[in-house]
Amino acid sequence: MSETVYLPLQEARRRFFDGQTLPADAVSPAILQSWQRCLGLGMPAAGRRQAERLGEQTLRERREYNGDWLALARPTLDGLFEGVVDDGHVVIVADARGLILDASGNAAFLDRAEQVALTPGMDWSEEVRGTNAIGTALALGGSVRVRGSEHYLERNRSLSCTARTLVDPLGQTLGVIDVSGLPRRLGDGHGQLVEATVRLIEQQLFGQRFGRHDTLLLHPDPTQLGTPRAGRLAFDEAERLVAANRQALGWLGLDWSALQQHRFADLFGESLGHWRARYGAGTTLLPHGGRLPLSARLLPAAPATPASRPRSVADREAVAKAPATAAALPVQPQCEAGLPDELSTRALRLFEADIPVLLQGETGVGKDRFARWLHQTSSRARGPFVAVNCAAIPDGLIEAELFGYEEGAFTGARRQGSRGRLREAHGGVLFLDEIGDMPLALQARLLRVLQDRLVTPLGGGTSHSVDLRLICATHRPLKRLVEQGAFRADLYYRLCHYPLRLPPLRERGDVAAIAQQLLDARGARSRDISLAPALLQAMRRYAWPGNLRELDNLLATLLALADDGNTLTLDHLPEELREDMLSDEAKPLDDSLLEQALARCGGNVSAAARALGISRSTLYRQRRRAG
Repeated sequence: MSETVYLPLQEARRRFFDGQTLPADAVSPAILQSWQRCLGLGMPAAGRRQAERLGEQTLRERREYNGDWLALARPTLDGLFEGVVDDGHVVIVADARGLILDASGNAAFLDRAEQVALTPGMDWSEEVRGTNAIGTALALGGSVRVRGSEHYLERNRSLSCTARTLVDPLGQTLGVIDVSGLPRRLGDGHGQLVEATVRLIEQQLFGQRFGRHDTLLLHPDPTQLGTPRAGRLAFDEAERLVAANRQALGWLGLDWSALQQHRFADLFGESLGHWRARYGAGTTLLPHGGRLPLSARLLPAAPATPASRPRSVADREAVAKAPATAAALPVQPQCEAGLPDELSTRALRLFEADIPVLLQGETGVGKDRFARWLHQTSSRARGPFVAVNCAAIPDGLIEAELFGYEEGAFTGARRQGSRGRLREAHGGVLFLDEIGDMPLALQARLLRVLQDRLVTPLGGGTSHSVDLRLICATHRPLKRLVEQGAFRADLYYRLCHYPLRLPPLRERGDVAAIAQQLLDARGARSRDISLAPALLQAMRRYAWPGNLRELDNLLATLLALADDGNTLTLDHLPEELREDMLSDEAKPLDDSLLEQALARCGGNVSAAARALGISRSTLYRQRRRAG
């Protein structure tokens, strides 16, 4: 029996490019096959001339094309970001062609990534960049890790990357989620984080698109049913298989061609109706099919709810004619926990009356999420929701972004021109985030559009009528900006009919209860994940300078890292945050928080103490100290 000889990676590369045969264990089969594909394309290891970066307009169009799944994935990707940024890594999101759409993470490594063009707008398909995690994951249709010199191109040897493709319930590849960093700092745990992130996003996609179909959950371990690790099969009213995930197909020995070709009885030996009558929603061992013993549970189709149906013309007229009382308007479930019912009611009434809705509040309170809830709950739910961050677009581009332009309007303009965001919002909602950062010159043009409902693109041409509802948001004091001459008074009075302030997290009641609601929305109950009492108490006492965004990102990160059945404790927190929370434990509570808690609890000291996470004696002692 021959002894296995260790071959350094650099020596394996040299032998490969010299045309020599490599030992079986020199590099992984996935890497070797990728090298062979690149060599077959005639790609030199030194690389060809760097491909050009996409223009901002084209990149925006590619992001918009992928906008549905990107919007759904964003909170989960934020959790992945929180899990890797302190390790010096970045999160890369690419589309199904390998074009990088977004990159976020450690600032120092982002600079290094810029040097090798690992940035938005660059093509990282295998045909262009050789062996790399993004392109090779797409070529394989799954997961891959590429470390240092495993990259085909010499210039990419400073990278180490792990990636997995994101696939929708019909088998279509949507994109790639990647974590990249320094070769010695990227470990197995980061690959597991990427896997967990992709599974969770795919579960959310499945529920969004096929939640109203009967779904069979599968897993060898019955405790994993209902988690992102479970296999999923969706069946229509004719009991035909219409959607699936990779786990289920793999366990059953099927591929994506099985969709629309098999009925429930073909797979499991009896009709879906018989299964439902026999097992209901209980868990059972799969009686037929599968390559290994599988537990199964039928998840009944979710019924259509009033909130999911667009309002009729009669509904809209009733809203417009209703008296100004909270009871007159049926308020839908709120987008954020802890917001007062009257705030949601007023916002919806203003919106339906075609009055601009101005949302004010600190950074991180959820103004953008409230705006999306308002759109989804209103009579314009079927129309587009077009969001523009006025602070994120350079002054020289924001006018073209909003109003569009004719062909040849300026250097670098697209040949066919651009409709602009205002026209894209026709029939729906335009959300202007950070309106306080809009340039003064553009404010005058926006005011004219709000008055005349006509949009004229840059470069002249035909004016176009627009029908849109406007939601604006800012963390800046607009009235003070008007006094300083930084915001137009006429636009201010056009927008500020009835400003709505979204309270910061510290004013929304029991933070622990809000955290539990956010966890439940992310499926924590189905995974049997809970928060320990000591962690809940620390959450109540912490100041949350990042507001709801900080809390939500933390919970997303903890869920991504947690195993099913875990009780999350202070030890699961990032070290710096844990220290901050524990230091806050020693601080006396603000007098106003004490009084607010007592007021919310009707003067009940025991209830107020529970809400604040302290004992009754501590509450009494702190009140005595406050006089």
